[in-house]
Amino acid sequence: MKANRLNIIVCLFCAVGFLSLASAQIHPRELPEPKDISFKPPKPVEFTLSNGIHVYYFEDKELPLISLNAMLKGGSLFDAPEKAGLANLTGTVLRTGGTKTLTGDKIDEELEFLAASVEAFAGQENMSVSANCLKKDFKRVLEIFSDVMRNPEFRQEKIDLAKNQIKESIRRRWDMPASVASTLFIEQIYGGTPYGMRTSNKTLNAITREDLMAFHKQYFAPNNMYLAMVGDISQSDAKSLLESAFKGWEKKDVKLTKIPSLVEKASGTVYYAPRETPQANVVMGHLGIRRNDPDEMKLDIMNDIFGGGSFTARLMKEIRSNRGLTYGIYGGVNAGRDKGLFRIGSQLKAEKCVEALALVKDMIKDIQNTPVSDEEMQVSQKSLVNSFVFRFESKDRLASEYMSLKLDGYPDNYFDTYIENVKKVTKKDIQDVAKKHMDPNKMIIVVVGDEKKFDKPLSTLGKVEEVDYKKLAEADKSEK
Repeated sequence: MKANRLNIIVCLFCAVGFLSLASAQIHPRELPEPKDISFKPPKPVEFTLSNGIHVYYFEDKELPLISLNAMLKGGSLFDAPEKAGLANLTGTVLRTGGTKTLTGDKIDEELEFLAASVEAFAGQENMSVSANCLKKDFKRVLEIFSDVMRNPEFRQEKIDLAKNQIKESIRRRWDMPASVASTLFIEQIYGGTPYGMRTSNKTLNAITREDLMAFHKQYFAPNNMYLAMVGDISQSDAKSLLESAFKGWEKKDVKLTKIPSLVEKASGTVYYAPRETPQANVVMGHLGIRRNDPDEMKLDIMNDIFGGGSFTARLMKEIRSNRGLTYGIYGGVNAGRDKGLFRIGSQLKAEKCVEALALVKDMIKDIQNTPVSDEEMQVSQKSLVNSFVFRFESKDRLASEYMSLKLDGYPDNYFDTYIENVKKVTKKDIQDVAKKHMDPNKMIIVVVGDEKKFDKPLSTLGKVEEVDYKKLAEADKSEK
């Protein structure tokens, strides 16, 4: 009897508890607005070594690790046209070719034993060399890191190996329809300029070991180097070890080849590359803006609303979700060293290809002529503000972000004012930059697909020029 009474009492308490819990629950839409994020990323300590290397340093004692990331101005943008691919080849063989005292294979063996890494890479504007290791091995890894940058040997067998690997990527460049569309778009927008140079077998074959050595001599100098250093090491020890590792590396005058300003070539032409595919692979657009343009922040928000890639973006909602004409579509106006790209790309349902392309043009006109909604502005601004902190998930990334900021020519207070500047953007700003930086009549359209499957002739979109991309592919692959 007592046991039954006890069970009843327990059940009553549970019932009251569940009722209280139910009454306490609030529908997510009824929750109060969260407070605005206020975040300013910590700044690295900056110091310059006696030979001119500029260092961005963070101490991080969480783990006994140390990382280095060096960047030097000079990349594929500065290749001579007849030797396109030189920077890329230099970046690869800088590491694999070893140094005067250590072959690349010997470096591999030692780093593998230490569970460390030293890597090199060439970008369009910069060269980078990075290293990661345990604190106890840092002195030795720093010696290898410095040796690779200062004394590369560029052994011929490693040059030949790297060339063969690049030639394989050239062979495959024209295999995938999406890659063909992207390559043809760059050809039409940037062709004939350093930004549009394509590496071919012919340009690779023209590159010699002496060219790699000359490239290294031209760009690798301490006063042309920025270094992000993060890890379990004090600032005084870091500076002392770096001074020792790079002692004797002298400053020199580093001259970057002058790159001519870009001229807009887009004129509304449709470039059609026939290929039997179930879908139409499309890239469209024209030149974009220069980095640090006053409109860049406004365009970041406009891009997010219009075609930033998420399912809340207009392009995705209308062309994928509402009409089912694609699995995905992205687009926006982006910044570059001189001018980036306004670019929209997608794989469209072939049977509705022209309808979809006409719709994209109409959607551009709509965002130019009709104010975006309050909800779109709020969602986009909150998205940019809330995601800002994730650019600084680790001190490694934080130091590299500040270093890139410097290399790309942004003001020192860019991150400090980022959130404030995002919140300042208005709906009128979105309309203004959409009108200023997107021209649906001027943008070119590259289509790779089978026109027999299309719903309408491409000529309904503008003047059509057929492109024989197979000839371009053969030219790239000639002179094996």
